[in-house]
Amino acid sequence: MMKKMYLIVIVVMSISSVGAEQKLLSHDAIYQTITQFIHAKLVASVEYAVNIVPLDAQLQLAECSVALEAFSSSEKINAGRYSIGVRCKGEKKWTIYVSVLISVFKDVVILARPVQRGDIITDAMLSIERRDISSVREDFFTDISQVLNKQVVRSMMAGSVVSVRNIVEPVLIKKGDKVAIHSEKSGLSISMTGIALMDGAKGQRIRVKNESSSRIINATIIEAGLVVVD
Repeated sequence: MMKKMYLIVIVVMSISSVGAEQKLLSHDAIYQTITQFIHAKLVASVEYAVNIVPLDAQLQLAECSVALEAFSSSEKINAGRYSIGVRCKGEKKWTIYVSVLISVFKDVVILARPVQRGDIITDAMLSIERRDISSVREDFFTDISQVLNKQVVRSMMAGSVVSVRNIVEPVLIKKGDKVAIHSEKSGLSISMTGIALMDGAKGQRIRVKNESSSRIINATIIEAGLVVVD
């Protein structure tokens, strides 16, 4: 069930003075118009909360003779802060702009314990936790399998959200390591030994020196100690 809290800040307004004899618009009507607008913009399955700072209780707006209209300069609405406009196109026209903070909640991969730079991530280091992603960049992970066996690039505290910027493929071959070179051409399989001339991770192309011919070739790392010539 979606939790909605109201938090609104008026940024700009151009509103005619309201006479005592005129019917006044309920502030709740503005809140409702904003939340309906946001709900229509967000994916139906998303869990979110709309936070708005209440309007000044002394602010009086003329009741609109037509349905209120909400709008935004942003085509897409997601997690974050937005300026949402609400206007009346009736006989007494007015427009206000409201600052709205939208919190979107997702299950993301976090660290269950502290890690140090260079650590290889194991299942025991990870957990899934529901977080407000409005303050998290879009490079987080939602599946633990996406992070397993990756190498940490900096020390992090328990509870930290694991992101693309925090991890890399681990170095499987280091400069000077002896490696097996495998090649398949025209159905013929050839294996030889070589010396790695640079560090590399899985899937990375590195330079390798063939021990028997001294020829330097480019090969792709398959696993520790094994490279393949394309």
